[in-house]
Amino acid sequence: MGVKLGVENCVKLLSRLGNPHLDFPSIHVAGSNGKGSVCVQLSAAAYANGCKVGLFTSPHLVTVEERIRIDGRPISPEVFDRLLGSVMQAARTEPECTPTYFETTFLVAMLAFSEAGIGRGIIETGLGGEFDATNVLTKADLCILTTISKEHSEFLGDTLPEIAAAKVGIHQPGVPLIALQHDDSHVREVIEHKAGHDLFWLPRPTTGSTWSSHSAVVAAAGSHLGWQARAADCVWPGRSPGYGEEWVDGVTTRLSAAHNAESLANDLAEVTSPSVVLLGMSRKADLKATLEPVVSAFSEGDRFPRVVLTEPKSGRNPAVSVDELSEVMRSMGVRQPTTIEKAPERAFEMAGGLAREIDAELLVIGSVYLVGDLLEYVVERNGLELWDELMAH
Repeated sequence: MGVKLGVENCVKLLSRLGNPHLDFPSIHVAGSNGKGSVCVQLSAAAYANGCKVGLFTSPHLVTVEERIRIDGRPISPEVFDRLLGSVMQAARTEPECTPTYFETTFLVAMLAFSEAGIGRGIIETGLGGEFDATNVLTKADLCILTTISKEHSEFLGDTLPEIAAAKVGIHQPGVPLIALQHDDSHVREVIEHKAGHDLFWLPRPTTGSTWSSHSAVVAAAGSHLGWQARAADCVWPGRSPGYGEEWVDGVTTRLSAAHNAESLANDLAEVTSPSVVLLGMSRKADLKATLEPVVSAFSEGDRFPRVVLTEPKSGRNPAVSVDELSEVMRSMGVRQPTTIEKAPERAFEMAGGLAREIDAELLVIGSVYLVGDLLEYVVERNGLELWDELMAH
């Protein structure tokens, strides 16, 4: 059913399901970039402190069950299907209610967490905040706001203050809100007006990797909740540093789920060794604006000597075709030798071969769905156990 802003469906269906979301306290996380990474590190920290923890994130890489993890492990297909049946029954009760895909997975997560008897939920919003389906978490005792950047303008607004207003809508009076300080004074004013005395600003990190930059947020949350232990080694499949590093023999491989201008710029800036780039993207409202940091990085020195373009097979939006992507990048001044291969599996092997030939690293970037396509391919190619690969901590 696509995207539907508002909480009406979830309020109605949660009531029919016995309000399972009220059975545990939650941390509610919104933002443009980094919210999934913050959530998984919070989940690992909660687990390290002896808490049974439920983690709800989106999108998934390979299978829908990975949106719903308990103590870092995706719930089983059998549990998912059984609880999905409960949601279907509630939706078909008169008067009928038709939840969206995202709403349905969120409802299944609330049932799964309640049934498992978790001590805390870590809940990532979808694309918004105030009108996000997850904004029914009246037992959230901590809210977190990561970065604010241009994204989903068709739903959230055309300006950064408008987007900030939508995101900070997860805040509830009296509930602490930890937020990364934004450079834009108008964005800060919007957040301060909404959160008031509940707001705790954190300086936005200027050094370190994108992944490590979330440690201050997790530490602040842990301090507020009285956690003693720090998170142990935390893995975020397809996103955390080192994951997939050995997918190509003899080539160091880096995976990036960056998909908007801010996250692309951040991840490209972290590349210090010559790297062949495998790039595939889902459809964007403004493809050229999204590609600007990519084109800028490609023009700086010899860090990115070769480019392979491909098309993600999965995802909510259709892929940008390799022909269109190639033409847009050429029109924006990209001059690197470029190879086109529509099938991501073949493109991955081609890019890995090119990197091996010129003694470079391999960077996969442009879409979380591309990373998911390649994870599924590598699991099958190498005979791995998918659920083990999808463990978060």
